[in-house]
Amino acid sequence: MKLDVQPLEDHQVKVIAEMEPAVLEEFMRRAARKISRETRIPGFRPGKAPYDMVKRHVGEEALRQQAVEDLVDDYYPKILDEAQIKPGATGSLEEIISVDPPKLSFIIPLEPTVELGAYKDIRQEYTLDVVKETDIDEFIQRLRTNYATAEPVERPAEDGDLVYVKFSGKLTKPVEGEDENVFPERPAQFIVGNDVIQNRDWPYPGFNESLKGLSAGDEKVAKHKYTKDEKDEALRGKTVEFTVTVQSIKALHLPELNDAFAQTVGQFETVADLHKAVQEQLEVAKKDETDDAYYTSLIDKVIEGATIKYPPQVLEHEVEHMMEHVKEDVGRQGMELDAYFKMIDKDREKYIEEEIRPAARRRIARSLVMDELAKVEEVKLEQDDYNQAITATVSQLQSQPKPRKAKEKVNPDLVNNMTMNELSRKFNIKVLERMKVIATGHGDDAAQPAEGETPGEGEAALAKKPAAPRKPRTKAKPKAE
Repeated sequence: MKLDVQPLEDHQVKVIAEMEPAVLEEFMRRAARKISRETRIPGFRPGKAPYDMVKRHVGEEALRQQAVEDLVDDYYPKILDEAQIKPGATGSLEEIISVDPPKLSFIIPLEPTVELGAYKDIRQEYTLDVVKETDIDEFIQRLRTNYATAEPVERPAEDGDLVYVKFSGKLTKPVEGEDENVFPERPAQFIVGNDVIQNRDWPYPGFNESLKGLSAGDEKVAKHKYTKDEKDEALRGKTVEFTVTVQSIKALHLPELNDAFAQTVGQFETVADLHKAVQEQLEVAKKDETDDAYYTSLIDKVIEGATIKYPPQVLEHEVEHMMEHVKEDVGRQGMELDAYFKMIDKDREKYIEEEIRPAARRRIARSLVMDELAKVEEVKLEQDDYNQAITATVSQLQSQPKPRKAKEKVNPDLVNNMTMNELSRKFNIKVLERMKVIATGHGDDAAQPAEGETPGEGEAALAKKPAAPRKPRTKAKPKAE
């Protein structure tokens, strides 16, 4: 077999493989035996028809096509091994240059490569803000508000009142085909002023404060222009006119903050116990948030200095994977994808190019960089990690609802997937911890993070890549001889 390997610009190679003429004859006869087993040929038992009879029955062209397909399946792994190519995705048969002798042209995507660059020179301080007393007070205030009693009042709304409204919002300048009703009329409730329960920024910052002074039956019209970086894509840069009608007002009476209240909201004996528990919960949440931001930023800096190469098939596969997740997320909201695209004023192609493809590139880059960091820094899982992953999986399974049937067994694939996900999480944490040691300037002599100090994973923590397939896509047809 003769091989001509030609590198391409998009991290793929073109391989032209030429076999001996006898190879085609061998696969033609092999194909005839296969066809005779699968196709009824009058006068012969399955698999017993002679070669010439099979050729006359199905035609030489069909026989040759089957022979070429079998040849490709058989020789493609040999071509990869002989050319010492590690594919990064499924290759494709580009062209059948000739069939006698067999001469085939393949396009083979290469395995992604990463050159990390001077990642050890990156420096980024890690700072964890302390939980303030005001944060604890606000959290406890939310608890008290949740347990508050509401008394109807006949007066204008004041700070701390619970106001029931009906409101709607329309775009002031909808474009053609755009639904102006971005906020269909709905009932809602808001706490006037310092709202510690509702999202203060919904439907826009200051909305709940604007209800102060309104009485039951009052109607208010207000306009708000959203920024271009608004989280909701359908509202970015748009001006919405809101119509609000007050239905009723209630004064909230919060329970007194004492030991009796602490005992009501949980297993606490005193307000001091409640205070301590809230502080610990907020500290964990703040650390998770800080870690997530720190590690995402840190890995982004590694990516900036790295040279990352991968074939286009890797990107397309990730785009498809992410679009499937979008479809599932939208479906859980009771919407079809087309309706969602219409709502955000984008067609499928524009959404993929502007939203999905850039995100897919970021995910691929982070995944590849994390893998390379793990390899270069020799990050490995220990036996304790495997034991902990199994324990965590068992704990998760025990917390799930029991099977309705006593004999119903847990799906072993589910158990395996849960364990592998936990191991992947632990592995990513180890890589991120190692990068933190480097970036904070401690180097190889630095002590590892204390046990239990597990950083948030951020976008950098991604699943491992699947093994590359070794069977090509067969598209090309043989040229007429």
